[in-house]
Amino acid sequence: MMKNRKESNKTKNIDVILDYLGDIGRYQWEIFLLSILPVFIAGMLSTSFIFTTSIPEYRCFIPACDTLNAEQQPESVRTKTELFSKSFISLAIPMKKNSLKNEFDNCFMYGMIEPLNKNYSSSSSSLLQCLPQSFDNQTLRKCDNYVYNNEYFYSTIVTDYKLHCNDEWFVQLMQSLFFFGVLVGAIVNGILADKYGRRIIFIIYSPITTICILLSIFAPNLSIYAFSLFIKGICVAGIYQSAFTLGIECLDGKWRFWLGNSYSVIFASGAIYACLCAWWLRSWRLMEISNLFPAIFMLPYPLILSESIRWQFSAGKIQQALRQITVAANKNNVDIPDDLFQSFLIESEKPINEKTCDQQQSNVSIMDLFGHKLIRKWTITFLYIWFTNALVYYGLSFLASDINQNIYLSMVLLMVVEFPGVLVASYLGDFSRKYVLMGIMITGGCSCIISSFLSAGNLKMWLAILGKMSISGSFSLIYVYSAEIFPTILRITGLGMCSFCSRFGAMSAPYLLQLHLFGDSFPFRVIGIITLLAGIVSILLPETKGKKLPDTLAEVEQLKYTNKQLILLLNNGGGDSCSIVSTELNETDDLLGNECRMNVTTK
Repeated sequence: MMKNRKESNKTKNIDVILDYLGDIGRYQWEIFLLSILPVFIAGMLSTSFIFTTSIPEYRCFIPACDTLNAEQQPESVRTKTELFSKSFISLAIPMKKNSLKNEFDNCFMYGMIEPLNKNYSSSSSSLLQCLPQSFDNQTLRKCDNYVYNNEYFYSTIVTDYKLHCNDEWFVQLMQSLFFFGVLVGAIVNGILADKYGRRIIFIIYSPITTICILLSIFAPNLSIYAFSLFIKGICVAGIYQSAFTLGIECLDGKWRFWLGNSYSVIFASGAIYACLCAWWLRSWRLMEISNLFPAIFMLPYPLILSESIRWQFSAGKIQQALRQITVAANKNNVDIPDDLFQSFLIESEKPINEKTCDQQQSNVSIMDLFGHKLIRKWTITFLYIWFTNALVYYGLSFLASDINQNIYLSMVLLMVVEFPGVLVASYLGDFSRKYVLMGIMITGGCSCIISSFLSAGNLKMWLAILGKMSISGSFSLIYVYSAEIFPTILRITGLGMCSFCSRFGAMSAPYLLQLHLFGDSFPFRVIGIITLLAGIVSILLPETKGKKLPDTLAEVEQLKYTNKQLILLLNNGGGDSCSIVSTELNETDDLLGNECRMNVTTK
C-alpha cells in the first residue's frame, strides 16, 4: 500500500523528474554562469551612484584671497587641509553655529568693507586686499562661488550643477529616488516574474538598463538624471531577483546553497568594480560610461536565457517544462524514463478540476502568504529580518566611513570584508540555516553594542568590521533561506516583498547619523539592539537544510516537520494518499480545501 501511494505521488511532483538531471551538470552551470552578470551589474549600479552624487567638501571662494588659477584648474589637488588651513580663512569665513566641532561655515563669508577690484590679473595684486581690515565680521553674505576639495572628485553632480547649502536636499532626494525605484521594482517585478516567468524580466530590462545608463551619461539636466536613477533602481531589483531565482531553482543539494550564497560575493564584486572605476576616473560622467560596458553584454539575454523549469511546471505549462527537461537531459547526458514523461503529459491534458494541487494553485496571490497562521508568522519574521539586514548593512557603511580618509579605499575595504563573512556563513549554513542565521546576527548585534561603549580606536574599528562581516553573511544566508521557504508559485513575489521591506531599512540608514545628537556611540547601540532582536526572532523559522524547494503553499507547510515526522504521520494516517487523518495536519488541510489534499513526499 505504501509503495502504491509513493508511486502515485511521483507522477505529481516535479522534483521526481528533476532528480534525474542531478544536482548540477552542464545545463545548471550554463544557467548559473549566465546569472552572474545581472547580479554583478546590480552591485555595480547600487554603488556607483554613491560616487556620482557625492558632496565634496567645499567653502566660499574668497575673491581677494583665492587665486583664479586654483579655481580654473579643478584637476589640481586641493585637499581638505589646503582648503581650510589658509591664513585668511579665519578672517573671511565664520565658524558654524551649533556645531560640536570647530568647523568653518560652508555657505557664508564675512562682508567686505571695501569693494573688490574684480579686474585683478595676478595673485600678488589681489593679496594686497586680503587683509584683516578688509573683512567686516559683523555682517554675513552668501557665497557667490565655491572652492572644492577635489582630492577625490574632479566632478560630481554637485560640482557641475552647483548643488550647495540649501540645494543639497536635491542630492538626498536623488539618492532616495534610487532606493525608491528598488522598492517599487521589488514588488512589481516580483509579481510580474511569478505570473509571466523569469525570462520576461530580462526581455524588458536588458535593453532598459542600457538605455537608462545612456540617459545618465547624456543627461542635460538634473531632472533627467534623477529620473534615470529611479529607473536604475527598478532595473536593479528586477534583474537581481530574477537572476538569483533562476540560479536557485535549477540547482539542488549542496550546490544550491553554496552557489546561492556566492551571489552575495558576485554582488560585492560589482560594487568593488564601481569603486575602482570611480577611484580611477574621478568624473561622474566617466563613471557612468564605465557602467555601460557590462550592461551591453546583457542585451542578448532574452535570446540565450532559458526559462525556469520549476516555474513552468508550477504555472501549469507542463509541455513547455518537458521540452526544457529534454534539452537539459541531453546537455547533462542523462536518460529520463519515458513513463515519467507520459505521466506528466497525461496530467497536462486533464481538465482543470482534475489537475494536481500544483497546477490548481498557479493563480495564487501575494495575500496567500498572510492568509494562513503559520506561513504568515514566517513571512512577517522574514520581513523584519530583511529590514534589519538592510538597515544595519547600509548603516554601518555610513558610520564606518571614517575607517580611512580615502573614501575609495574605505568603500573597497567595507566591500572586501563581505567575502569572509559570506564564506563563514556559507560553510556553517551547510549544517543549519536557522541556527547559523541566529548565531551570526546575535554575534553582529553584540559586537555593535560592545563597540558603543568604547572610545575611538582600533578595537572599536575591528568590532565595527566584525559587525559588517556578520551582517554581510546574514544578508547572503537570508536570500537563500527565503528562497528555500517561499514556494515556486510565489518565490520572486515573496523575495520582492522582503526586498520591499529592506528598502525601507536602506532608506532609514542615513538617518542613523542624526542619532549622534544623543552621543557619538548611540547609533551603534541602536544598530546592535535591532540586530540582536532579529537574531532572537529567527527561532520562529523552520529548518530548510536538506529539504526540497517547495512548489506550493501546502509544501511550505510541510517544512515545519522533519522527514521522520512526515513518515510517521503518513504511517498513522493510512487510507487514501490524498487524505491525512492526523489532527496535526488540520492547518495544512485548510490550505487546500476539501477537494485538494496535500501529498506528503517521503524519503
